[in-house]
Amino acid sequence: MSYIEFKNVDKQYKMGEITINALDNTNFQIEKGELVVIVGPSGAGKTTTLNILGGMDTATSGHVFVDGKDVTTLKGKALIKYRREDIGFVFQFYNLVQNLTAKENVELATQICKDSLNPDEVIEKVGLKDRKNNFPSQLSGGEQQRVAIARAIAKNPKLLLCDEPTRSIRLQNRKTNFKTFARYM
Repeated sequence: MSYIEFKNVDKQYKMGEITINALDNTNFQIEKGELVVIVGPSGAGKTTTLNILGGMDTATSGHVFVDGKDVTTLKGKALIKYRREDIGFVFQFYNLVQNLTAKENVELATQICKDSLNPDEVIEKVGLKDRKNNFPSQLSGGEQQRVAIARAIAKNPKLLLCDEPTRSIRLQNRKTNFKTFARYM
């Protein structure tokens, strides 16, 4: 069995009388250690796929397996444990805690998981050593995105899911951040 497997996954959203098929009989496999990029136009289901894989949304039907575990069957504490220990997520819109510094945002993630990485080292790897004591409002959009990347990496997750992780990062900094991703994979 592959490390990740989507089997006949459907995701439908109902909006009044309208049903939107975000995923329709989606099937794919990913081997352990593989770097995979999902591309497609807006509304193609990329974020929905990541959210289902990360346990933040549920499939309408079908099964999603990660490391032999059917994550579509996880509920309650088992689902919380999966998201906490197995998943690192870089969101499109940062989701930083505004009254915490960059370092505190990264530390917050490391406090809820086992085998986390050193926050200072990860912050340095994403090029924010001199900005770690700044609050999100004191950082540029690209710097906030790098804090979000550091937060996800610092959890030392089994699976790192990134939804447009470099959208706000200047082109010259993108290579550095991809190298950081690769180092922790």
